[in-house]
Amino acid sequence: MILTCPACATSYFVSDEAIGPNGRRVRCKTCGHDWRASLEDAPLELEPAAGANAVTPTETIEETSPESLAETPAPELPRAFRAKAERKRRVRKAAAAGAAWAAAAAVVLGLITGGVLFREEIVRKFPVTAGAYETLGLDVNIVGLEFEAQRARVASHDPGKVVVSGAVRNIRETEVVSPPIRAVLQDERGVEVASRVVRLDGPPVLPGQVKGFAVVIADPQGKGAKMTTKFILMPPAKAPPRPHEEASPREDGGLRR
Repeated sequence: MILTCPACATSYFVSDEAIGPNGRRVRCKTCGHDWRASLEDAPLELEPAAGANAVTPTETIEETSPESLAETPAPELPRAFRAKAERKRRVRKAAAAGAAWAAAAAVVLGLITGGVLFREEIVRKFPVTAGAYETLGLDVNIVGLEFEAQRARVASHDPGKVVVSGAVRNIRETEVVSPPIRAVLQDERGVEVASRVVRLDGPPVLPGQVKGFAVVIADPQGKGAKMTTKFILMPPAKAPPRPHEEASPREDGGLRR
């Protein structure tokens, strides 16, 4: 006999002896659904009357093609169910891949956001990253000083020299010691022509106060068209090495025996 799962419509061929006259519970191997199966009544075969619409050997009965899932032959039902399960598996796999990409994008976005918001702390810890932020157009002020009133003019007593002057203002609430300042002359294309380093000696710059600076840069060919200034960020000082502990004198005075 043929048993058909009422849940997924998978069909199985089993012997009548396996079911027994009283029936038994069976479980679908495909979907796991269980139900009670019983023997079906044997079909009653009717003998056609002689000469009454009997089917002659030359006559054939046409079989109609199934039009619904209920009429699908038994071997086709497991195939349809497996195709449906495969589609569900692909959907779950695509959803998992999408979730993984979303998580990776969130991590990258978090790193970028953190790098922008905490750029001063990063540059303070790793000064070499200041150039990368400058390339991206992100201003990083870890010094606490801002340039103002900057100007460059040709020296009146020597046309081959340029006087660069300006001031730094303390924008913090604590006094700040100004690092060295590098003044650079550039031509019209932005190429460096000459530069000088100026150090602001004396006491630190108090909160809200300014401190001026000036430096003379040689430009004998008069190529200087623009001027820029920037602080020279020094790498964090390393802790001095710990002195080695002196070895305790030996009781025998260090003499070999």
